Amino acid sequence: MLLIDRTIALRFLGNFVTLFCLLYVFAVSIDVVLQFDSFVGAARSAVDSGRFGSVPLATVAAIFDFHGPRVFQFFGFMIGLVSIGAAGFTLAQMQRSRELVALLASGFPLPRVAISIMVSAALLNVFQVLNQEFVIPGLAKMLLREHGQILSENRSIFEVPMTRDVNDNLLYASQLDPDAGEATELLVLIRDPNGTAVTRIFAPSATWEEAEDRWNLDDGIAIRRTEMDEGVVERSESVDVYPTDLSPRALSVRRYRDHAQMLSTNQIRGLRAEGGDSSSALGRVVWSRIGSIGVNLLVLVIVLPAFLRRMPGPLLPQSVQCAAFGIPLLLTSAVVMMVPVAGISPAVMALLPTAVLLPLACWRYASVPT
Repeated sequence: MLLIDRTIALRFLGNFVTLFCLLYVFAVSIDVVLQFDSFVGAARSAVDSGRFGSVPLATVAAIFDFHGPRVFQFFGFMIGLVSIGAAGFTLAQMQRSRELVALLASGFPLPRVAISIMVSAALLNVFQVLNQEFVIPGLAKMLLREHGQILSENRSIFEVPMTRDVNDNLLYASQLDPDAGEATELLVLIRDPNGTAVTRIFAPSATWEEAEDRWNLDDGIAIRRTEMDEGVVERSESVDVYPTDLSPRALSVRRYRDHAQMLSTNQIRGLRAEGGDSSSALGRVVWSRIGSIGVNLLVLVIVLPAFLRRMPGPLLPQSVQCAAFGIPLLLTSAVVMMVPVAGISPAVMALLPTAVLLPLACWRYASVPT
């Protein structure tokens, strides 16, 4: 019987790899078509700098450079859905070739087939835990790149969106190099208590001074708006510094906080302490990782009886039933785990789908014919 279990598990894993690769190539192809100019532009820049000998070769390298690390992130997103598809393909193949009938005739129960698939799916989820805790955090800088940073040698540079500082002012930079402490096209909007911008500070470049907690502005200009009887008057003057709590390190922390899915659990805990984040958003990310494992396995148990039948039948109704159960359950569970609800802890919301799906999975598994 172990030989049969191993055969079913290997077939399931083979279908999983095949389906995952097809979906990944399809997703990459769409992005390459939509952003083809970005890949070619990056390839030409690399050729001009002498890093590659031809544009076609550099274009292929640019695609692998940008999308190669994303295979691990794509695995984390699609593991639940691809597991359902792989189980469906595996059982459909066994049903079409009458292997399930032969197994029943030999005394091999159908619930044992489900167990073989469930064990394989559990191993995939264990790999996803390792992937989330060790692989993706090491690739975080590469995964956070935009298309404008393809084949970039400095992967830590990023754009700073409008960010509020401790004085309720807004800061923006087209590029920030946190390692060098340098910002390009720094823009600061100083606001009054009503939130209206009264002063606009712009500098083509700026350097962070750690000892004074301020940005040293190169050719900085401050334009102040003043309301007078004749209307709004703008006055410009030069400015050399802008003191703020938004240091390069603080901006990097905020950036990673917005992309906490790419960090390990220990990094998220350190991020909450270092970034002073008292909200439950980061805690919700951690607990959702635990809850997603239970959801992936339980939804798989729920859809398996659609294919585990004594007699062969039409596969289309079974596939529709599998999709009708599996996809909505996965999407709904993901939404419930990540939606903040006042008065309810993130742990409860993350484990709520598992608690709801558990009795349904037990009932569905009990319905499998023996």
